[in-house]
Amino acid sequence: MPTAPSSSQRSLAASTALATLLACFVLLPLLGHKPLTEWDEGIYAEAAREMLGGSWLVPHWPSQLWLEKPPLMLWITATFFKLFGVTEFWARAGSAFSGVAIVALLHRWLARTRDLLSAWLSSIFLLATFGFLHVCHVGEMDVLLSLGCCISLIGLSQVQTENRNGWYLAWLGLAIAVMTKGSAGVTIPITTATFAIIQRWPWKRFGVPFAAGFALFLALVLPWHLAMYQRLGHQFSDFYFGTHMLTRATQQIEGHRTQWWYYIVVLLASAPPFLLLYPVAIYRGFRRSQLQPWAIFALTTILFFTIIQTRLPHYIAPAYPALTVLTAVYVADWLRPRLGNLSKAYWTRTIVATAIVWTLAILTTHSTLKGLHSADLAGPGVLDNKEADILLKSAPLPNIPGPLLYLRDGRLQSIATVVFYAKRPVQQVVLTPPPPASPLDLYVFNPQLLTDAAQATPRLILLDKSLIFALPPGVTYTPMHTSATEELGTITRP
Repeated sequence: MPTAPSSSQRSLAASTALATLLACFVLLPLLGHKPLTEWDEGIYAEAAREMLGGSWLVPHWPSQLWLEKPPLMLWITATFFKLFGVTEFWARAGSAFSGVAIVALLHRWLARTRDLLSAWLSSIFLLATFGFLHVCHVGEMDVLLSLGCCISLIGLSQVQTENRNGWYLAWLGLAIAVMTKGSAGVTIPITTATFAIIQRWPWKRFGVPFAAGFALFLALVLPWHLAMYQRLGHQFSDFYFGTHMLTRATQQIEGHRTQWWYYIVVLLASAPPFLLLYPVAIYRGFRRSQLQPWAIFALTTILFFTIIQTRLPHYIAPAYPALTVLTAVYVADWLRPRLGNLSKAYWTRTIVATAIVWTLAILTTHSTLKGLHSADLAGPGVLDNKEADILLKSAPLPNIPGPLLYLRDGRLQSIATVVFYAKRPVQQVVLTPPPPASPLDLYVFNPQLLTDAAQATPRLILLDKSLIFALPPGVTYTPMHTSATEELGTITRP
């Protein structure tokens, strides 16, 4: 007969379940309360939606090859769409559930290897870190990448305690990271090599589990990459490895102009007030062999993406769980010997002071954090598509063939969310030819002149209401649906 679980096991399971419920309460509400954001969120949602009626192997956006990322998160989102419908909630659910999994994973691991105090501090600190909350509430890939990294780090910590089965977790986590964001998972091998050198691991520390874990990694990662190369050949390798990985690493692309200290600003806005504890927590982490991979990984992630020339705030998202583990253990070690000597009045003052500091941190960093995560193609002043998205979501589109024409004033910009809500190809149109230096790429579809795009048969058009009277002579516009600033109608040209 199986033995009954001990009281400590029941306590660990109950504590982990409670932390998981707390994470669900913080991360899941309001996922679908606003339209998708431009660029990544809209692009990933549309690529996942197109899998429902097309290929699950070869991603498309929209109806053309999309080779920027591996498909793991797209598969997860497409599965949610198929089971529950195509909505903003399910476009973001993959990120939110990955965040819940990280909280639960770290809580259970710290409860087993340290104590419940460390576990609960990790859950509270992580769910109060603005940068982590943000990436969990958007439909991007960085939280699933972070989950893979956490699995790998737990595996490395097990290997350090001479449990060589930890290699299976280390390789499994790396496979998740690579199948989520490709080369972004390189921080795990760098961490592993650095950790092994510092600890002077003998060859016997690797052994059969290392080789078997590597075989598992290859079995999870190689099939999709080989299938894509077999289908597309150099078209896949040149874009996936060349344009996407190498160009992004060596050049500042898509209008993102940042300096080397960019991630200092990101941390100041995304991790107050815990940022004040990070330096000493990292230092103490380096002095404990089981925590050392977390300290190495946190620094490696920040330094690696600082070297990369294209810098975005969510790139260092995998560092937040690692920094949280180090900080939670440091604070728990400081608190533990003092717990019995602290009065209720002290705890009351501490809780009130903490709430005040955290509230002030929210107020002082909100605008900076919002600015960091704003879609920006060509500098300040780029318009968003929220009003257009709301109109497309609420107004039924007639069955008129051809792409939706989209006319806006201002700079050229991404049409990713417009494509998602229109559920059809979108062609951005302009009244005058764009300047030669305009950033033309996949996500603006190399805009056409309106007079060239209009035809004798009706074409659907979505435009800024202020431009209705600027339409060129010779075209006939018929309005259908309207909102505060946008209007949807048809246009013809004899």
